[in-house]
Parts: sequence; C-alpha cells; structure tokens
Amino acid sequence: MQKKSFSNVVIARATQKDVWQALVELQYLLEWVPEIMIARQSKNRISITRTGPSINQHEIVSIEEITNGIKYTSTEGRIEYEVVFLISGVDKCVIIQEDVYVLEKTALHLPLKLLTPIAKHAFAVNLNNLVTVVEKRTRLAK
Repeated sequence: MQKKSFSNVVIARATQKDVWQALVELQYLLEWVPEIMIARQSKNRISITRTGPSINQHEIVSIEEITNGIKYTSTEGRIEYEVVFLISGVDKCVIIQEDVYVLEKTALHLPLKLLTPIAKHAFAVNLNNLVTVVEKRTRLAK
C-alpha cells in the first residue's frame, strides 16, 4: 500500500506539450535531475545510478502516461515510490503538481517522517530545475 508523502507545485511559462516531453524523454531527465550519473532507457523504463550519496543509489523508474500527466514508479531501490506529475494550464502557463507516494513498507532503519522534509526539498529543487530546462528550451525554440 502506498501513502502520499508530500506535494510540490510550480508554474512554468511553457506549453503542456513542452512539459510532457521533458518528463518522458531521457535526455531532459539528465538535465533537470543533476545527481543522475548514468541512465539507460529501454521502452518506458530507465535504469538510474546517482553520483552522490542517496537513499536510492540505484533504481529502475517506469514512466507511464496517465490522463492528466505522467507517473514515475521507482523500484529496486531502498525505497519504492511513485511520483505523479499532474499537468494543467492554458496557453503558455502550465501548473505542474508533483505528488510523491511512498510504499509503506521500506528497508530503511529511520522513520519516513524524518526523511520526508529532506526528500520534499530535494524533489522541489529538481522540479524547479525542470521548469528552468523547459522554459529555456521554449525560449530557444522561438
């Protein structure tokens, strides 16, 4: 069973299509999540290795397109989790809501409540990086 741990919300000056593309294509992921050192993609799965210390040094992330966004499901790490990116908005103003769900059983020796604020901040930094990458690419495409 999964439990919602936290949410982050940002606004991007881009189209929904631009945000969608950045969330499903590996080349973009490497730009907005800087701690990823190695990523290999096959179909809708990405094998990830991170550079620095991390709870999930290695993990497999499955990418699924859902009705109003993109869902990442992480497995084979110390913590298994889902990140649901809900994408809404009009014209060139997009709201991205990131909801993070953690599997209640975990192999960690620390309570999840202690890790949640740290994880929320790290995910927020990466979400803001996503906005920067998407907005930069949108400006370059003009």
